[in-house]
Amino acid sequence: MKLSALISNGLVLQRDKENYVWGSECSPEAVIEVTLDGKHMVEHADQSGRFKIKLPTVAVGGPYEMTIYECEAETVKLENIMCGDVFLLAGQSNMEIPISRCMDLYEEEIKKMNLPGVHYFEVAKEYAFDKPVDELEEGFWQEATQENIYPMGALGIFFAQFHQEKTGVPVGLIQTGIGGTHIESYLSEEHVISVGKLLRAEALKRGENVSSCDCTKNDSCKVCYEAQLERDKNSKWIEETSRAEVKAQQEWIEKLASKDTGIKEHWEKKESLYNEGEEEKTLEVPGRWKNMSDNKELEELRGTVWVLRSVDIPKNWLDKEIRVYLGTLIDSDETYVNGVKIGETGYRYPPRRYRIPAGVLKEGKNTIVIRLTANARSGGFVPEMPYYLSLGDEKISLEGKWQFRVGATMYNDSENRYEEFEDVTFFTWKPTAQYNRMIYPLRNLKFSSVLFYQGESNANHAWEYEYLMIEMAAGLRELFKDDLPFGFVELPMFGGEDVPEGWTEWDDLRAAQERATAKIPNSTIADIYDLGFKYELHPQTKKEAAKRLYDKMCELVGY
Repeated sequence: MKLSALISNGLVLQRDKENYVWGSECSPEAVIEVTLDGKHMVEHADQSGRFKIKLPTVAVGGPYEMTIYECEAETVKLENIMCGDVFLLAGQSNMEIPISRCMDLYEEEIKKMNLPGVHYFEVAKEYAFDKPVDELEEGFWQEATQENIYPMGALGIFFAQFHQEKTGVPVGLIQTGIGGTHIESYLSEEHVISVGKLLRAEALKRGENVSSCDCTKNDSCKVCYEAQLERDKNSKWIEETSRAEVKAQQEWIEKLASKDTGIKEHWEKKESLYNEGEEEKTLEVPGRWKNMSDNKELEELRGTVWVLRSVDIPKNWLDKEIRVYLGTLIDSDETYVNGVKIGETGYRYPPRRYRIPAGVLKEGKNTIVIRLTANARSGGFVPEMPYYLSLGDEKISLEGKWQFRVGATMYNDSENRYEEFEDVTFFTWKPTAQYNRMIYPLRNLKFSSVLFYQGESNANHAWEYEYLMIEMAAGLRELFKDDLPFGFVELPMFGGEDVPEGWTEWDDLRAAQERATAKIPNSTIADIYDLGFKYELHPQTKKEAAKRLYDKMCELVGY
């Protein structure tokens, strides 16, 4: 007998709905008996050895034990089964961002957070294009306790906390969010093709060209849906493409490292990047290099820049764990204190929050060195973010002048250009990818609602998003055979470091979200515009966002 990974210890059943357990690989027509809270249900498997059994009703709460028994074969015993409200969490990075990324705002609260009545299941981030996958073969339910909570999605956890405070019922969260994904990934092939035809017809009315598109490798649009669907069903092509792209990235990294004078000369151990008598170059932190009038060499650089700052440490800070706040860096970094690596981050978006282990600092002068790699855009230290050392309430600012020195560049003299660090293809973002692999296997679960926070990656086709939202909601309701309430999160304010002032694609996307919500029955949308931050794609204000979404869902559903 084989069960979905969902049917495991910690399963949460949706109250006031018919719940099921299901499985496969039983003997043909085997007798399957399920016991839950002392109540028994008996059914037969079909000729293929599959079964689906309606569970007896249980009171809200728990924990319950469940036994699934295949006659004369095996028995599966499950524990910590709860009955309450189950929410499907869907979207991209702002739905996925873990609560650990919100520590700047809620550290003390998060350190005390203990929600054993909230059970969290993260669906593995995988894709499928040929056809929908029947079952999840991996994954497990976890209680949102101090031991487990830090990797869990912040918006969902705060939402669950508000729900428990109001209702007292257990909560199940199924997390399917993937950073960067497009809404088309949540659509079935049938719905992708259908909405593509609709969008092309609307585009013609708008006077747009629908004969060709300029999509990048990680984009998709109404013109290329069918071609992408056909191409991505070629698993051999996907394997070869992925292998070649990863290899090319690794070769770029290795080539840059082989050229980097800072690595060869161990600049991470230096107290100054310049020898006595050399002309010292400095830059201001924070700041983007594209806007630097004094150091034009950095504006378009693709390569490594080493930056150094000396700080005086008081005696009372010694032998204690000190925190380093380095805002957000573009693109990747390796950070050292007195020659000891204290952290590294491989891409631009995560806030840099490192810890200096006790014993690394010394009284008086200490040196911070960062090897910063700009691989896809103008590098730098994102403005209006925190840059300081801290011990409790004591802070030492890291803003101001830092030494800098270029370690290496990827400039190709013969081609008169920089060799770019190319993105890999993110297949989980593609049309049908998540639906087939991550959503379809959930079809036998019952949910209270769908919570959806996505749109950032679709902003370059903003007017189309209204139609895609409507199609997505219809498709999921069709799959789950339930008129599920939808709670959407409107995109917050964001301009980005490279976006000019004024109306942006995100503003167009927000307008599309509002139009769609007005047309989707049994749905609502939370306005979190003022919780955004111009330079932060992932605002940490997830508790406030969750509260607004929860209040909207209370109005819609009446918890």
